[in-house]
Amino acid sequence: EEELKEEDDDEGHRGAAPAPPRRGGLSGVGSVVDHGRVVRPGIVHRLDRGTSGLLVVAKDDHAHQHLMRQFAERRTRRRYVALVHGCPDPPEGTVRAGIARDRLDRTRMAVVSDAEVDGGRGKHAITHYKLLRRLAHASVVEFVLETGRTHQVRVHAAHLGLPLLGDATYGGAPLPAAGPRSADRVERFRTLFSRTLLRPALHARSLGFRHPYTGKPLDFSCRPHSDMVAAWAALAACPDEGKDSGWLCEGCGEDGWG
Repeated sequence: EEELKEEDDDEGHRGAAPAPPRRGGLSGVGSVVDHGRVVRPGIVHRLDRGTSGLLVVAKDDHAHQHLMRQFAERRTRRRYVALVHGCPDPPEGTVRAGIARDRLDRTRMAVVSDAEVDGGRGKHAITHYKLLRRLAHASVVEFVLETGRTHQVRVHAAHLGLPLLGDATYGGAPLPAAGPRSADRVERFRTLFSRTLLRPALHARSLGFRHPYTGKPLDFSCRPHSDMVAAWAALAACPDEGKDSGWLCEGCGEDGWG
């Protein structure tokens, strides 16, 4: 697929450039000298494996430190969109629940109590959510992060009883986690997760921060990957999955994926 990268120079003049081929990630990129200055590109934040969407990468040390500080001080704006089993009730709210490594499975994270966090296990985490679109037993939900913990959206969604479609780690695959488990529905979801949606249905839709040199507010957005759109269309085309509500959010328009 074509990959789009937007970059600018130190003075904040933005321009489009094709992204370089991926060869093992930035961990394999060494320092280079640009006009006498050592430039060390660096990852500012990370996305979970399989998550699509926006990621910011610093082109030099100053930008890296400045952007890292914005993330640490919660001055960035991050919005995710996900396909989940079930529908949130209430349709909008906030999850305040600490997250720590699961003691029984080190590949998973788990919700922990405030007392455990205060005692040194895990970290506080805050996620805001909002219903955007729904079927009878699945929905499109927006998640806005105040904190940035490992697997935060996936863990908090599962904590709400809304595991992400395709997320086998937190109960979102291979079976339907909401609604009846008739033979037809079980086969439908198995097929969906083996042919159309091969990852947790999570997309980093928008990202905002201040330019590390000029201080100018910058906001970027991108549509979800086609596999998420196709997965929703496949479910919405099945009458026994219920009527598609259409976009419920103000200003979503006809194409709320945008």
